[in-house]
Amino acid sequence: VAVASRSAGTGGDFARRFALAGGAVDSVAALAAVPGVDAIYVATPNAAHRDGVLAALAARKPVLCEKPLATSHAEGAEIVDAARRAGVFCMEGLWSLCLPVYRDAFAAVARGEIGTLREIHGNFAVPNSPDTMPRLFAGPGAGALLDRGVYLLALSQALLGPLRLCAVRGDVDADGTDLAATLVLEGADGARAVLGCAIDRLGGNGLTLVGTTGRIVFDEPLSCPGGYVLRRADPATPFSGPGGLPGPAARIKARLAGRPRLRHLARALRSDIRGRPGGLADQIAHVRACLARGATESDLVPLDGSLAVLHLIDAARAALRNAAP
Repeated sequence: VAVASRSAGTGGDFARRFALAGGAVDSVAALAAVPGVDAIYVATPNAAHRDGVLAALAARKPVLCEKPLATSHAEGAEIVDAARRAGVFCMEGLWSLCLPVYRDAFAAVARGEIGTLREIHGNFAVPNSPDTMPRLFAGPGAGALLDRGVYLLALSQALLGPLRLCAVRGDVDADGTDLAATLVLEGADGARAVLGCAIDRLGGNGLTLVGTTGRIVFDEPLSCPGGYVLRRADPATPFSGPGGLPGPAARIKARLAGRPRLRHLARALRSDIRGRPGGLADQIAHVRACLARGATESDLVPLDGSLAVLHLIDAARAALRNAAP
């Protein structure tokens, strides 16, 4: 319907590109006043999330806020308190939790298809530059944990429940911004999550769920995998895994994967592939369904879960800064 932008130029361009009847305005408060606006999506840089969400809630407009919900647990708690006092829908835009591929895999874990979940291994590391992505390197909303670690923590928490931070190691720059972090966390039943994120290096960018009788390996990228592979092993039978050099099938798949037009053939060679690609549309559909039934919070991305993740990020960032020379 309309867009709010800090820049009249980019806001106007956006409004014209999508033929927005309400045009472009300069604030969330003005956006909320535009006729026809039923809900607001806050997609500003991290440091501006708090003010944008609070303005939307003050206008009693349902709000979807791009991840992370805020730059700290204190800011997040302020948002959650305002939403609950107003009785207005509010959700963190952690779109991965709404993707069918993750919902399907999590259901498989709940059914015991990989036995008892004991470990989660995840990595989300992509190199960026302060010149091209300055928001990642400066200011209260900067750093790998708020931009990438939030995905890993939310996905792990959805599987293991409340998490306790056991150890953290990483790298910070001269200003205290976390460039990379590796976290070891533990759930109530002792299951562990080992998670790594970074903004200055290229990592595996995948997620693996390790159970007592099987494992689930998601495709890259972690934020929106196209599918996953589920493999099982009978504990009563000696395990005979692949060894040595890649076999003919592996070499063929690798060769096909390098040819864009033949990648679908490589995928066809994989065994037990489930799920489908998703996107922001799944998140929007979920929000619409929540609003249609009069919900004030999401069951897939609950506000208490968002706060718990921010609490872990606060603790990890503090530990990294205290350990810095």
